Parts: sequence; structure tokens; C-alpha cells
Amino acid sequence: MQLYVRQRQSRDKQPLKQLKAFQRVALQPGETKTVRLKVREKDLAHWDVTRSKWVVETATYDVLVGASSADIRTRTAWPVRGETIPPRDLSRSTRAENFDDYDAVRLVDESKVRGTAVAASADGAWLKFADAGLGRGASAFSARVAGAPGTVEVRLGAPDGPLAGTARFAGTSSPYEYGTVTAGLSAAARGRTDVYLVLSGGLRLSAFTLR
Repeated sequence: MQLYVRQRQSRDKQPLKQLKAFQRVALQPGETKTVRLKVREKDLAHWDVTRSKWVVETATYDVLVGASSADIRTRTAWPVRGETIPPRDLSRSTRAENFDDYDAVRLVDESKVRGTAVAASADGAWLKFADAGLGRGASAFSARVAGAPGTVEVRLGAPDGPLAGTARFAGTSSPYEYGTVTAGLSAAARGRTDVYLVLSGGLRLSAFTLR
């Protein structure tokens, strides 16, 4: 017997079903048994990339029980009062690897010792940081980059959305040698919006801020 959970609403992408408990049951013909599968609120936690912590969100969770994920026999709804994930605070240093969506990028070693950075596989590669709270306006962009020369564009709402600013990078001799690039941002960089970073091919990005 298997117990799955599905979160109906979430700030983050969630799987259709998550296995939370199971028990192997052997029955003789005509035999019945009572099976108790335990799941607690803390078992519903998922990793919140916006704050790098485990969180249980306020939501309705479907509890599904069956012989397998494709053979659900019964279900119920479980309203849970957890927390609401706030808008992203990009005024704090944000790791590039904590994106919400992406295109034409790959995760790479930030250094030979530790850390993870994002590398653009082609011009126009992008990272999405959803639901960012820029308040009354962010006026400056700063990023730690390495690798090939190129640009980091800050765009709003979509990868080809309004251009808020462009940081230019002269390149480094080693993909593990990082430098800081900066750019001013237009007045459009305010309020609550999705922020996209559009990268030139060969450029590596480890972290950034919008202030």
C-alpha cells in the first residue's frame, strides 16, 4: 500500500505526486487487514529556492492511497496552515543556481573546490527569477561572472521583455576567475515582477543583486 501527496497550490513547481509512506501487505484470499500509513505536516516541506530553506506552504494537499501511483483507490483533501512564501528579495545576494526557470544554461563548478555557478551554452541563454519584489525601484545591478567576454541583460517579465539594464564583461583567462560587473537600471525596474537575466554564450554567473 502506498500513500502519495499532491500540493494543489504552490509558489514553486511541484510534482504531480510524491510518495510519502508505504507498507508491503500480503493477503490470503478473502483476508482483510487494517494498514496505517503516517504522514505529518513537516513531511510536506519542500526546498524554497528563494530563501534557501525548507518550508511547508499554506495550501490544500491531496492525500492519495493505492496499490501504486497509477492505481489510486481512495483520496482525501488536507488543508494545511503553513506559511506563504514572500516575493523574492533580490536586494540580497542571490545565487544564480536558485533560478525558477531557464533556457540554454547548465550548472558548473564555481571553483575547483566548492560552489555551483551557471554557464550559458549559447547567446540568449536566460535565467528566470519569478515574483521578485523590487519595491519602489532598483537602480543598480551587480553580478559575479567569469569566463568568456559578453553581457548580462536584466529584462522584466519575459526573456525578450523590457530591457532594464546591461552589464558588460571583458572576460577572464580562467573560468574559475570571477570578477564583478555592474550596471544602472531603468525606472521600469520596480514593483513586483519576474526578473530575467539574459547571458552571452560562454559566460558564467555565480551570484547577483538588484538594489
